[in-house]
Amino acid sequence: MRGFHFSIDRGGTFTDVFAEVPDGSGGSRFNRFPPSGRLERCLTGEMVEIRQELDEARLREELQASEWGGVLSRGILSLAVVLKHAAIYPAHEQQVGRIARELGFTQVSLSHEVMPMVKMVPRGFTAAADAYLTPHIRRYLADFTAGFDAGLGRDVQLLFMQSDGGLSPVDHFSGHKAILSGPAGGYVGYALTTRWAGMDAGKLQAIGFDMGGTSTDVSRFAGTYEHVFETTTAGAPQLDINTVAAGGGSRLLFRGGLFAVGPESVGAHPGPVCYKKGGQLAITDANLQLGRILPDFFPKIFGPGENEPLDAEGTAAAFAAVTGEVNAFERSSSSPSISGVDDVAMGFIRVANEAMCRPIRALTQMRGYDAAAHVLACFGGAGGQHACAIATALGMSTIFVHRFACIRSAKATVALEAGDRLRIMTPGGGGFGPPGADEAVAAGLKRRRVGAVTDDGAAKRVANKGSVEEYRSRQETV
Repeated sequence: MRGFHFSIDRGGTFTDVFAEVPDGSGGSRFNRFPPSGRLERCLTGEMVEIRQELDEARLREELQASEWGGVLSRGILSLAVVLKHAAIYPAHEQQVGRIARELGFTQVSLSHEVMPMVKMVPRGFTAAADAYLTPHIRRYLADFTAGFDAGLGRDVQLLFMQSDGGLSPVDHFSGHKAILSGPAGGYVGYALTTRWAGMDAGKLQAIGFDMGGTSTDVSRFAGTYEHVFETTTAGAPQLDINTVAAGGGSRLLFRGGLFAVGPESVGAHPGPVCYKKGGQLAITDANLQLGRILPDFFPKIFGPGENEPLDAEGTAAAFAAVTGEVNAFERSSSSPSISGVDDVAMGFIRVANEAMCRPIRALTQMRGYDAAAHVLACFGGAGGQHACAIATALGMSTIFVHRFACIRSAKATVALEAGDRLRIMTPGGGGFGPPGADEAVAAGLKRRRVGAVTDDGAAKRVANKGSVEEYRSRQETV
């Protein structure tokens, strides 16, 4: 038997300290607590026995100056609180939260508030994700709202897309709701706008193909939105979106005789080689080498001074170097084939395409659906460069590209109301929803339309005209 060494590098610490609130008792599970306690009615209406109160003094000590150095003394200001029975009796979690805020914690995520469910483990995961992400979300919101006057939020409704596809007011938006908020917007967007003349919207089966800079998100819509309630990212409800690490910025490597695409990303800076900032080969470079990206149609914002076009010559030189490695390997393995630069670029593209086909097969064929019966709804900045190859590999005959495909996620919020978890669930024949939906949403647009910010910063309402025609005009498609 041969052994091997296995290690995982997470690239950083997610949680710095775990603290367990002691119950102050010992013995077996049957005699740990006294036989009687205080009775209280829990959230379900049933009576529960409080066998031991929270030891507030001990908790304060643990959070400030325990034997492992304290939490606050280490500069940790974000806390996730998870107690086993908080889903039905949240009083103890509320006590812990009050004490933590008194001690100076700036972010306290209580599991019963973040994710009110009985299961402790997914509830705890969600609370931890919320405690980790919410401070970053708040900083972003503070920077965003700083550019507006006090009327923002009072005179103008400010909403953010959530991972479940609904909209959240700015005051209720938090980290665990934002994990897949961008891809969720794209999901809702293509579900509402994949329409063309003569089609039967009631029989639509579509695969969302959202290829961006670092990853590709795929999802399935067949009249209803598919949700998941427990995931590896958090226990909060999310639209069922699968992500694969293959995007325009995914790094290309030739190692061990194999073409590898990702999961590493070259990032936006320095970016791919064609950005002319000393970057590394990426899928964007392969598409440029194959003529799928035309530098003349891109702005001159590249290079150290951000005033140069895409560097096609640099990309060709980088692929020539990789081609030399490929041919050297083939000669060493007694292979007679000699690859050209375009052959190598296409090889990387084929590997990337196959990586993106796998999650689509998991959503269709692995669940008993015929992938060929679906429409490939393509969007995202890089989706159009790969849509035809993906559709061919899966046997699809129809590709739908919306005229606003590159901003599909942002356009999705048009028909949604705050707190409304995808109320319009079934596409209608002539509009986005069931009979009367167009008129209802048009009335909402009439109430909520606002104008641009004036020179003195005061947001003023303009143009109360809102009509079904205006609403339907947002469906314009190619």
